Amino acid sequence: MKKITLLIFITFISLGMFAQSLLPTKYGIKLGANIANVSSTANEDVKNIDNSALVGIAGGFYMEIALNDKWYINPELVYVQKGVLFDYDFTHIYENTSTNQAEKDEHNTSNELKLAYIELNPTISYKTPYKIALNFGPSLSFLIEDEYIMTDTGDDDALQNHEVLKEGVFAAESFDVGLNLGLSYYISENLIIDGKVNRGFMSIGKVAKETNTGSDGNEPRESIFDLKSKGIVFSVAYLF
Repeated sequence: MKKITLLIFITFISLGMFAQSLLPTKYGIKLGANIANVSSTANEDVKNIDNSALVGIAGGFYMEIALNDKWYINPELVYVQKGVLFDYDFTHIYENTSTNQAEKDEHNTSNELKLAYIELNPTISYKTPYKIALNFGPSLSFLIEDEYIMTDTGDDDALQNHEVLKEGVFAAESFDVGLNLGLSYYISENLIIDGKVNRGFMSIGKVAKETNTGSDGNEPRESIFDLKSKGIVFSVAYLF
């Protein structure tokens, strides 16, 4: 997939070189911040997560390929940090091997999920007469790094070090497809302020925690949260 992304970006560069005979193509860099969050779907009878935004950086290479004096293709190849902060509580039910009795522990968890992507955004832009451009287009994201930290915020030291918290919780997906919608303001011909909303369509991963080991004849059970990415990106671009 990463080779395909590189091929697509090279295609845009080739298109830009061809377009130079008609209207000038510009190359540049952009840097900004991504206010990242997720939408979460929980499995049946499980209370959903309580989530809040996580701020990361976003930046990379940028092109402006003119189709005519109003319509442009603006492909980006950028590094983007995404993720989320969230809390959820669960009851871990298990069988005490020394008493052969079912027992349960109440866990209150605080979670931090950090993701880093290489993202290709073949954006289509319409320039208005008022130094403002309307932008829209797909987003192709390739995961290059993920970090998940889960801690128990309860008062019981024994629960905070419970073995169930040390087990793997987050399983990441390596690829995401989304949509970008935004606006650009041209301070000058080469300096641009950009804002956009991004929404992912595919699952970026699942948080899954076993809450019932199947003691006392009960079926094993997990709390599962399926996550999809969303965010707001503010950046500054400079075209050479």
